[in-house]
Amino acid sequence: MGSTYESMNDSEVARDIAVRLRAWRVDPRGAGISQVALARLSGVGVTPLKRFEKTGGTTLGNLIGILRGLGLLDRLETLVPDPASPGPMELLEAARRVKPPRTRAPRTPLPASSTEGVRRG
Repeated sequence: MGSTYESMNDSEVARDIAVRLRAWRVDPRGAGISQVALARLSGVGVTPLKRFEKTGGTTLGNLIGILRGLGLLDRLETLVPDPASPGPMELLEAARRVKPPRTRAPRTPLPASSTEGVRRG
């Protein structure tokens, strides 16, 4: 998704988000609700909701309401990472520091009885 959006302009990204949210709204495995029901749940009027689904244009407040009405508001929490949280490379380095490197087990000397009678070359 990230690389796809990188190649799109802002209007295309907004339109794609609107298409995806509309698909989620109508799909029975998603929200499975009508525009009227979503308008009631979200607090966004039917007209702005129709405009959003057609063009992708809406206000941030309306988008939040739509996400809330669709039960997707919690998805916004992962939209922007916490700058104080460690990045992937920092997590990898921390894991390497915690986990001791693998070492080979020391060889155990053979008991004296097992070496008797063995000729060496």
